[in-house]
Amino acid sequence: MKIWPLLFKMPKHLGFWMLADTAYVFFLFFFFNALIPLSFSKFMFVHFLAIGVGSMVMFTGVGGGILWIPVLTFLEIRPSEAVAISIFTQIAGKGTGSLTYLFNGMVDVKAATAFIPMALAGVTLGFLSSFYISRGYEQLLLYIFVLIAVYLLIRTIQSLRYRISFIDTSPGINPPITYAKSYPVVILSSFFTGLLSIGNTDWLIPHMTIKLKMPTSRAVATSLLIMFVTILFYLFLAGISVWLGYASWPHGTYLLFATCSGVIVGGQIGTRLSRIPWFERYQKHTFIVFLGVSIIHLLC
Repeated sequence: MKIWPLLFKMPKHLGFWMLADTAYVFFLFFFFNALIPLSFSKFMFVHFLAIGVGSMVMFTGVGGGILWIPVLTFLEIRPSEAVAISIFTQIAGKGTGSLTYLFNGMVDVKAATAFIPMALAGVTLGFLSSFYISRGYEQLLLYIFVLIAVYLLIRTIQSLRYRISFIDTSPGINPPITYAKSYPVVILSSFFTGLLSIGNTDWLIPHMTIKLKMPTSRAVATSLLIMFVTILFYLFLAGISVWLGYASWPHGTYLLFATCSGVIVGGQIGTRLSRIPWFERYQKHTFIVFLGVSIIHLLC
């Protein structure tokens, strides 16, 4: 029996990730309170919470920051530090989850290829602007983002009344999609990612479902891949700023031992929920609920 083909297929199965997570927790158990300044009970609390957050983020596509930042603040992590830890955590979850979507053929590769360069340009502009924009103007930009997010939320709710069959529609009668018309949305949403650490999926998913006529599951998968590349590039920019002395490394990074491993498992669970017909039917509804929670969180 050849073992290499079997090992290659194993990461495609959820059992592999569950077993790897169990082994990871068992290994770390001997280092708590010694090398890792974290109790086992606190680790397990954050770890299981991360599994839940990762599942919902990969299923709905909503930015994980709306769930992570309040929790990290509750764990006595300063908001500015919580934003950085949240981004590092999302890289782990969205990385494995979006790649799973990609390998399963759920990502619109043409749209992702067209939008990723625009997203990188937007996040770079937002990141550089954060060093020059005062706190007052930053709050104003936050309110502008919320207003646009509310508009997209309303449009998404209205779209629930229309049931379009994307499977039965013949590709030959569909008008060609002009991705250039979507560039302003991608750049602007990614600008807020670089400036305020807000996920661009909150804009991209409604835009793709309404304007590009994508099924919700395909829009979620495509947007999450774009978001993963965006925040990965954001991390690169943050590392450069720390190296040059313009910023400092966040405290509380020991929580990443719990959050990153949890969202990896949660990401694998979330990507599989969209394959279940009942969950797929209410995927857009779940996104609406979480986008509404995101707006409320940003206003509080």
